[in-house]
Amino acid sequence: MSRNITEQELELRLLAVAEDRRHRFLFTLQELNAALAAQLQQVPADEWVDHPPLTAWPQLQPQINALKQVDAALCQWQLGLYGLCSDCEAELTREQLWLDPCRQRCDVCEQKYHKAQHGNWQL
Repeated sequence: MSRNITEQELELRLLAVAEDRRHRFLFTLQELNAALAAQLQQVPADEWVDHPPLTAWPQLQPQINALKQVDAALCQWQLGLYGLCSDCEAELTREQLWLDPCRQRCDVCEQKYHKAQHGNWQL
């Protein structure tokens, strides 16, 4: 992306991604358990991932993880820490954030994180 991305554009993109992920999650849950989906709609969206009945649905785990990412990014935005690597605090570029508004780490820390998660440490 060659043009300058404004802070307002990043915020709108992040909010749109959050809305989309939440909508998709509710749609999937509605197909699995309509009563639970209706119950969840009575809970603030930023508390959905901690809703105890969801643990009975392991197939929702990838979407729950996506919601956790978006909740973390929204929290960072509110705290004024959006766009900083959560590990080393390096500044992420606006282009990186445009491509993935929920991005939490710089490239170096992301590689370290994945190696640690998948046990691929190379000596």
